Amino acid sequence: MDSVTRTNTTTTNPLANVDWDDVLETLEQQKCILFLGSSAFEAPGGGGMEDALCEWLDTGNPEHPHIKLYNPDGFFLFKKNRFKRKVIAEMKRFYNQPFPETEAQFSRIARTPFSMIFTLTPDNILARTFDVMGLDYQSDFYFRNRKATDIFELPTKRKPLIYNLLGNIEEPESLVLTHGDFFDYLESVFKSRSMNEELKDELEKMERYIFLGLPYEKWYFQLLLRVLSLHSPKLAEIERLALKEFEDPRLHKIYTEEFKIEFFPASTEEFIGELYRRCDAAGLLKPLPKPDPAEANLPELAPAAMQELVANAKTGEAMLHLKVFLKKRKPRSHALTNDLVVLRNRYNLLRQRETRGTIDSRDLTVENNQIVERLLELIGKAEEL
Repeated sequence: MDSVTRTNTTTTNPLANVDWDDVLETLEQQKCILFLGSSAFEAPGGGGMEDALCEWLDTGNPEHPHIKLYNPDGFFLFKKNRFKRKVIAEMKRFYNQPFPETEAQFSRIARTPFSMIFTLTPDNILARTFDVMGLDYQSDFYFRNRKATDIFELPTKRKPLIYNLLGNIEEPESLVLTHGDFFDYLESVFKSRSMNEELKDELEKMERYIFLGLPYEKWYFQLLLRVLSLHSPKLAEIERLALKEFEDPRLHKIYTEEFKIEFFPASTEEFIGELYRRCDAAGLLKPLPKPDPAEANLPELAPAAMQELVANAKTGEAMLHLKVFLKKRKPRSHALTNDLVVLRNRYNLLRQRETRGTIDSRDLTVENNQIVERLLELIGKAEEL
């Protein structure tokens, strides 16, 4: 496998040796899972996601008021435990900004018929992209030491599961930010908590895993692969495709021989582009939904009327009217439209958590009030357009 991978680097097309027929077949049969790491994301304006987040949080500042140390492995050491929430609030602001380059890539992934997509980042950028495109999906995340919900809807290519493997930014206590969090996470996994048993069964039924932008060099990544049982003889027949080679031949040997991962020297952008083209040629792309006639014929409401809808607990309806209001005021409404996309995604995720029973009633009230306050703020700004 090592020699095959290295031979690929000399070919004109680094993806020429991918078994595309098998990739498309497993996609169509709902036997293929996509895993996305931070290197599959591009920061606003270009550059790596992790570097941009570090710059946003000012992690290199020795006088940082909240962060005592940020390790190259991605874990924090906070000056006080209570400062963790302050840093999470900043992280949330980072992830809630527009990511045009990433969203352009993810718009192709959204139309590709994956039935399950796992992310190793805590954001909801992919879910947000599905929302913008009007494509259906379901979402869930791993919440260490919390019992998984008994509600399980079988993922399909028409309604895929987007699963945050290391927690979700909308649920601060679920995030894995420190070494302590990570060891709690491992304990939770080994005790078989927090992931629905039916979901585990579905993972074992898969025939191909595709890895894009995962942190192979980080010490804990091999542990995560073991969490997914990729070392298990039971999953020996699953094909594993990734896009990065290693300068360190020892790491390359571990991943190719221990975890049976085959590497191709291509970029995430190249792979997604090639996969999208082949799915298009094979007629496998999900069609974009037609514009909702109800939305197209929705009367334009004045901001005061939208505020009245909010007051009557018609939050979703108010958001829809605000969307129409802003759409008619392009391009000057662009920034507010982006903010509304983020808020609608947050609202939709909250409704899913409420339906699944995965959020405490007190937390639900707090989250809902925060969304309402933000919506009223956006309506107030829209009035100034």
